[in-house]
Amino acid sequence: MKQKHSAPTRSLTGRLFAHAALGAYFAILFVGGLLHGDKMSVIAPNYIIYFNPLIYAAVWLVLTGILLAYGVVSKHLVYGFSWIATCLYAVFAAVSGGSYFLTFAMCGLVAVMTYACGRALGELPAGQKPATALSPTGGKVTVAVVAAMMGGAVLFLLASSLISHTTSPSASTAVYVQLLASLKEGFSFETTLEFGEAVSHWAAHVSPIFLVYLPFYALIPSPVTPVVLQTAVVYSAVIPLWLIARRKGLSPRLSAVLCLLLCLFPAVWSGTAGSFHEYALLLPLLLWLIWALESRRTGLVILFAALVLCVRETCAIHLFTVALYHLIVNRKATEEDGHSRRGERVKALILMGVALVYLIVTLVLLTYAGKGTLITRFENVTGKYATDFGTLIREIIFNPAIALYEMLIDAKLHYLLCLLLPLGLLPLFTRKKAGLVFLLPLLLLNLLSDFAFHYNLDYPYSFGVSAFALFLCAEALAELSAKAHKETLVKRLTTLAVCFTLIIGAVRVVEVIPFAAYPLEKGAEITAMNELLDTVDEDASVSASGRLLPSLAAREEIYSLSAKATTEYVVLDLREDWAIPSEETYNVDYYEKLGYTVVAKENGVGVVLQKK
Repeated sequence: MKQKHSAPTRSLTGRLFAHAALGAYFAILFVGGLLHGDKMSVIAPNYIIYFNPLIYAAVWLVLTGILLAYGVVSKHLVYGFSWIATCLYAVFAAVSGGSYFLTFAMCGLVAVMTYACGRALGELPAGQKPATALSPTGGKVTVAVVAAMMGGAVLFLLASSLISHTTSPSASTAVYVQLLASLKEGFSFETTLEFGEAVSHWAAHVSPIFLVYLPFYALIPSPVTPVVLQTAVVYSAVIPLWLIARRKGLSPRLSAVLCLLLCLFPAVWSGTAGSFHEYALLLPLLLWLIWALESRRTGLVILFAALVLCVRETCAIHLFTVALYHLIVNRKATEEDGHSRRGERVKALILMGVALVYLIVTLVLLTYAGKGTLITRFENVTGKYATDFGTLIREIIFNPAIALYEMLIDAKLHYLLCLLLPLGLLPLFTRKKAGLVFLLPLLLLNLLSDFAFHYNLDYPYSFGVSAFALFLCAEALAELSAKAHKETLVKRLTTLAVCFTLIIGAVRVVEVIPFAAYPLEKGAEITAMNELLDTVDEDASVSASGRLLPSLAAREEIYSLSAKATTEYVVLDLREDWAIPSEETYNVDYYEKLGYTVVAKENGVGVVLQKK
């Protein structure tokens, strides 16, 4: 006669869920690397991009299901698979050319977290006392300490890349440093970097939010100043998130875990460390706006709504989304205590109207009076001959299959996985269907566009989506915590969210290690580059390699090499490890033929040329 499984045995499924999921995750990393790439692609820091996301997701789910099924019978099988897969991954990565220390350190950390989280997921053994609850003050202190530590680590990455001249090839940091310098000198938004000619930044984007940075930059005119402010502002988002969580009735422990997720969320720290960008302000501003709406603080709603619109014209979509959500959740005529919700509905409708009008007016002005650059980011849907957003809307309505296809290409599915998995799929557990409206900016801005930065975690275009995802996490946890029988599920989901955040974050940390290691290992090379840059006159016009632009940007006229502008000075970066492929054709001989002479040169570092 077949023996039935006892209740304690069946409870192993929940206890071992983290082990099964993490074991499957490492199995996919190990097997996927062998199947989908050669040795060079597997050992590359960003080798995960070589995986087909659909196959990745399907195999992960199947393996997890199989391990869970067997986990009911034998917990040792699941423990063993998790640890063996972790060790195999570590050994394979190390012998394939990776760093032994970093690889084993990362896998050791994950293995320990796996075991600890697996223990935490189970019910307490008989006679064991429950853990002491975290006090509100303790929760605040914990969140503040973690936010300060993560903010400090991110600031080190961003500031060190500026000081060592290894910034991202993206031009945004240099453009905005020049913009702040223009504001400081003549209260002008004019830049030369953005379009290769002297044009106001307002021709590309409506971003008056930079005026907030101006007093600080005027006090300390350094490219490091705005990145310090950006990091501080981004990690200050734990304050409104904590207030939202506590308002929804979450315990101090769960509220602290939610804020911990924000601090460790790859899209947050990676986007902050990627470059200086106004979009980074969306994370705290949207969370403050949501809190102000739910707290019925009309004055603060007006303030934060205005600040959201000041970030960039497309942020009107985020404001519209928040207002639409507020309208839907207040659709009932009265509250439980009998008070009318009419005022909240009117407030939401006004915000929606303001956001819609602002978006239309600014897009029309940018299209016909500005440079109209935004529409070019949707050429995958509109084609190359679109002149306005009417073309985009028409194509979406009459050719929805094209729009759907563009949202489901491999790179964007990979982006979605890296965006949702770190949260343990928590946003999907909210029962409020109104939460679906938060998909609007994700679909329109991140997935529909073919502008690669929009679906890349290393750039700040994910901050709006991250704010909404974290808010939905708070919603889901509040709904589940309100039901006593859901306590174990809450433990499982929060533990998985922390585990996946650590894992994906660890994978992405590998990509930034060269930026952190370079200033520590190549101090002499950086000193030589600084001496070369000091030979360039402060007021002279300059063309420079992309990674050097932020350090030289605080001047009236500066261009990237690709602009092929005739300037007084040309500064070339000759460091092989930091060469930008598109700049390889620009060599010293090329510029000497154009009438430039070498002023200063350091072999393997850089060269400064001056027009004769």
